[in-house]
Amino acid sequence: MKIANILTPEKIIELTVVIVIFLILLVLINLVLKKLKIVLSDKISFQTLLVFNRFVLWGFIVLYTILALTYFGVKLTGILALGGLVSIIIGFAAQKVVGNFIAGLFLIFERPIKMGQSVLINNFSGIVEEIRFLSTIMRTFQGEFVRIPNELVFTSAITNLTENIARRVDYIIGIRYSDDFEKAKEVVLKFLDLEQFVLAVPKPEVFVEEFASSSVNVHIRFWVPTEKWYDMKNYLQDVIRNKLINSGVQIPFPQMEVKIHNLDGFKER
Repeated sequence: MKIANILTPEKIIELTVVIVIFLILLVLINLVLKKLKIVLSDKISFQTLLVFNRFVLWGFIVLYTILALTYFGVKLTGILALGGLVSIIIGFAAQKVVGNFIAGLFLIFERPIKMGQSVLINNFSGIVEEIRFLSTIMRTFQGEFVRIPNELVFTSAITNLTENIARRVDYIIGIRYSDDFEKAKEVVLKFLDLEQFVLAVPKPEVFVEEFASSSVNVHIRFWVPTEKWYDMKNYLQDVIRNKLINSGVQIPFPQMEVKIHNLDGFKER
């Protein structure tokens, strides 16, 4: 009898409407999450997207259930009060977590770094493997995996080594004071002009960097495609050195001239 009084036709209609609205919203949220998954697929990992989707869905279900129970007159004062107290305790304990989460959202949407890029962050250099909501995973060039909290990533200076399509290579090569600098310059520029991966714009440059104690230090700089930077930097330095040597320009060793005065004071023994 009591159940019959509660489940009146009007209440059944209201309950049906609430359930239908819930299902419609659930479908819409799933569609939005699928679209978001496509947009963010190159920004964060699949595992992080999966956790985010579950977080949104369960958050919606819990919130909608509370609102529905409140609508039907179920008193939730005690539960909400307890939830509020727990939230305050968790809030104090999880300030860093919240900070990292907010920083993670900024990193995902601002995109100062992307997965697969080579970057320098807070004295760590390597490749970005994964951008999570709380932390960023980096694989260093030594093969180590480093987890950096997103709050630290967001507030640190970030050097992105691969964002630009071209990157500059710099060499300092010493030649003898007796060598002809103009000849050395001509040899280097002619070689770089024929090298297929050296860009014509900006133009390669060769100039005197410093008059050192044992050599004239020549600065050579040119630009190459970013994806070829590491290979070209390692390969061309030795080739340029050999080109200079073959043209008669020598790479000097450090030298020291020693003069002895008053040789008459020394006697053979």
